[in-house]
Amino acid sequence: MLSVSPKQLFSRVGQAHEFELAMIKQGVRATSIQDVIDGKLSISFTHVVKTDSLNMKQLLSWLRKNKLDSKLPGGLEKQIAEQVKFYRNFYGKNSLVDTAKIRVDARRLPAIKAGLEAGCLNYAMLKVMPDVLSKVEAQMTSAEFFYEKLAKPLKKDGFKIWAENGTDRWTKLTLAELLQRCNPVEPEEFDSEAFRRDWISEEIRVIEKRGSSPKVEAGTVELIFTSNLPDIPSEQRIVSKSGESVTLDDRSYVSAIAKNVRVLSHEEGIILASQLYASGKTCLARNTWEWRRDVVDHRDKGTKPGVSVAAANSDDSEFLLSSIGAGYSSSDCRVRLAL
Repeated sequence: MLSVSPKQLFSRVGQAHEFELAMIKQGVRATSIQDVIDGKLSISFTHVVKTDSLNMKQLLSWLRKNKLDSKLPGGLEKQIAEQVKFYRNFYGKNSLVDTAKIRVDARRLPAIKAGLEAGCLNYAMLKVMPDVLSKVEAQMTSAEFFYEKLAKPLKKDGFKIWAENGTDRWTKLTLAELLQRCNPVEPEEFDSEAFRRDWISEEIRVIEKRGSSPKVEAGTVELIFTSNLPDIPSEQRIVSKSGESVTLDDRSYVSAIAKNVRVLSHEEGIILASQLYASGKTCLARNTWEWRRDVVDHRDKGTKPGVSVAAANSDDSEFLLSSIGAGYSSSDCRVRLAL
């Protein structure tokens, strides 16, 4: 078995010549992503060629070959099956969850492997959009959509939502406005050094570059590796998006970005909170504050600062969707990874 860096894994499809040259230069012969799954190939390329991805069958094979499936309680197949039932309960019993749409970019594998081995990942969470959306739903952000479709229906079962009418927010945003403005970003979109120096200016730059929050897309199915522990422990090992074990300088969002750490977005946090409550009336982040990946613009509200970063908890057993300053660092702050 070869033991070289797995940072980039590529397919021969449509790029046979470039792929072969890269292999020859490194003295390696292989034909496809199957070699990665079988543990025969893990190679670092200098050529820019088409990125390969794994379907569900290949992902399960990769997990088992690397003895990682046991790191997901019940195993990948059981976790997926339970979530298929969950979505059918909310979208309708005849709704289909097409797991054939699931593709996991091979470049994510090092981080997923490191996270599962470190124990900071234990859950393969499905994010599923219905194939058909109403005109109103099609104009929603993902945070708005999952809040309406998953969180609000749970109120009849006792799920409490803090300040649903939007009171007591320093941002002067109602809850509806917050969900409309949730704009999930990737760590690499920030200049980490600029973010350290002046997180407000750097966040404004990112917001203005990105533009308005993206709308939902019908029929999408995504798989996000995270943790479904009700509370993330303070001693949790943290793995960066590139698969490195890192230690944050403090508990702020700024520090997480500086170490290339990716956390759940508000939409993903809503899905996880809804799944936990639906399965056993368990509250997410009962005793902690968790960072979310979304940046939020509220400069038009006259607040200082005029931007913030999404955060969530379940204070007093009420699910609280909010945002705070990116430089905030409390002993209660946690990062729930999304890799």
